[in-house]
Amino acid sequence: MSSHVVIAGGGIAGLEALLALRDLAEDRARITLVSPEADFEIKPMRTAEPFSVDHVRRYDLADICRKRGAEFVQDALASVDAEARTVGLAGGETLSYDALVLALGARSRAPFERALTFGADRDTSILSGLLSDLEQGYSRSVAFVVPPGVSWPLPLYELALMTAREVSSMGLDAALEIVTPEPEPLALFGSHASDALMGLLREAGIGFRGGVSVGSPDDVEGERLVTIPLLEGIEIPGVPEDDGGFIPVDEHGRVVGLHDVYAAGDGTSYPVKQGGLACQEADAVAEVIAAGLGAPVEPKPFRPVLRGKLLTGQGAQFMRRPMGDEDPKGVASDFELWFPPTKVSGRYLSQWLEFADSAGRAAASEEHVDVEVPLPSPYELGRGSLALDPLGRPPVAWR
Repeated sequence: MSSHVVIAGGGIAGLEALLALRDLAEDRARITLVSPEADFEIKPMRTAEPFSVDHVRRYDLADICRKRGAEFVQDALASVDAEARTVGLAGGETLSYDALVLALGARSRAPFERALTFGADRDTSILSGLLSDLEQGYSRSVAFVVPPGVSWPLPLYELALMTAREVSSMGLDAALEIVTPEPEPLALFGSHASDALMGLLREAGIGFRGGVSVGSPDDVEGERLVTIPLLEGIEIPGVPEDDGGFIPVDEHGRVVGLHDVYAAGDGTSYPVKQGGLACQEADAVAEVIAAGLGAPVEPKPFRPVLRGKLLTGQGAQFMRRPMGDEDPKGVASDFELWFPPTKVSGRYLSQWLEFADSAGRAAASEEHVDVEVPLPSPYELGRGSLALDPLGRPPVAWR
């Protein structure tokens, strides 16, 4: 009799966990995917839509589950009873499990009242009003602000670069600037990546002010302010959380203090919140579960490698920086660092997207910068191996 694995969450981590488990555990696992959303989307592609660089594709979760021999339940996780091995759903249903994977993601919150917060929801049209104001001369300066707190700043650089390209194509004169707590552009990727990005910003006429924590819109000079959401953990009764509201896990994704409960993705305590890392966390979890079910798998701990694909419209450059190396500059290359070169890099998700999107991608033209950075084990954090978060500051648990 197969064991019942419940995956709570239909985002990047949840789908990667589903694909990995089906491959590794085969028919040893009966899988149920629970998600409040009916479809799956690659959220990092949202920045492309306002500029017609690409578009967000959506995939029916029920269809994905059916083709992978899994059950789909459209509902939200409401509680976990680890002793009874059950989860309560918002609709009132209770599901039993042998193993539970929490792939809940994080809650998005607008950091400022008077700002355009891009990426907090599916609405990508909010940037259209800004572009219209620039075109008509109602606004002549824009500050792209990375807020202090837990966030992922790469999309803001995409928005700034593509806005600059749009402004240039319309022959407009507008002052654009990035304001960020980071010491250098995307500092976590290393100095070679930062130098390359700084060159792109200068070429596009975008100013850069690093090391600045913006407390309110009054702290910046731009007539308009564009920002990204802050990320917060999602509180679930029965699930432990750290000071930031995120789920504490060990190097195999086991939730601290709970038996046969795992977590992956933005909802975990690992301080870097990014889709490719969510896939790697999900893979580590799937290997542990599959091995426990008797599959011939040797579980490997989560050893993160950060890969980023920056949509710019300015050509392609690929970068790698092994964290902890004596050389902190990394390496720049003209060659792709992973294949398929999808926006989110996952062992299973990338291959699935390559198959699902082959027709659509052939018609799309997408210029980008790819960067890859191996990160230290999250369980060396307490020993000082990772001194900075994505904004160049101590991880949230240390602040």
